[in-house]
Amino acid sequence: MRPKRSTRFWRNRNSGSAYLFLTPALLILGLVILYPLLNTLWLSFQHKVLIRPDQDSFVGMENYIKALGDQEVRQATLHTIVFTVCSVGVKVVLGMLGALLLNVKMRGAAWVRSFYMLPWLVPSVVAALVWRWIFNDQFGIANGMLATFGGPAVNWLGQDTTAMFAVILVDIWRGLPLMTLLLLAGLQMIPRETIDATLIDGANAWQRYWRVILPLMKPTLIMVGTLSLIGTFNSFNIIYVMTGGGPAHATEILVTHVFRVAFQSFNFGYGSTLAVLILVLITILTSLYNRLLSGRGEAKL
Repeated sequence: MRPKRSTRFWRNRNSGSAYLFLTPALLILGLVILYPLLNTLWLSFQHKVLIRPDQDSFVGMENYIKALGDQEVRQATLHTIVFTVCSVGVKVVLGMLGALLLNVKMRGAAWVRSFYMLPWLVPSVVAALVWRWIFNDQFGIANGMLATFGGPAVNWLGQDTTAMFAVILVDIWRGLPLMTLLLLAGLQMIPRETIDATLIDGANAWQRYWRVILPLMKPTLIMVGTLSLIGTFNSFNIIYVMTGGGPAHATEILVTHVFRVAFQSFNFGYGSTLAVLILVLITILTSLYNRLLSGRGEAKL
């Protein structure tokens, strides 16, 4: 019986030279990624307010205990969940519908897809500024359209419910093209022979979608849904530019709250604690994503 060959990287005789070539990249990654993370973790255990350096001290878990009982943090967490779930849910549903429509062979399909991607190509700050003008209660296009149909003017960004609706709408508008493009790529990976087999078996369009297309698209849906969830969870630019977290913190999410604590109140210790908690939440989401993928596995086409 032939001995089993070892394929472990560290048992390879060339691993020494490989580590030598990887060292510069590892050092850069350590400086750019690892050091800021460790520094943020260290700051989270301290009381550090930049305008009061005489009060700097190590407080251990005090910041974390404070964060768990902080009403503003709870409110920002609730707003983050509402904003993320509503935005991602609509983007997945509409993205799947758009992918099915764009997957149809027609003349000029490439041009349609190119124009469809325009909202995603616009920088988020620019998009937020444009939409803030659209939702202006006095001169905005939104109220102008309502006036055309005899409707009353709405203070879109000055009311609790309409402000959250507005920022969710803008996030959907900007993120939907990328969601659709990724789902379209997943659709085009399904072999044509599989679809043709369902046609031969007499399946109608609804049966083909629910029994063939959707099951084969589950790995893609899990991937793009999770990536969109993480990106929406950290969507800072749109909310900060449009509402600044207002009115009365009605659209304040965790990332805008961290910014306000760290860079407006200069409380870097508590702000670092909130940043670590956000990282923990994102890590949990990523772990769930990996578990879903490992449990579902790749689609057998």
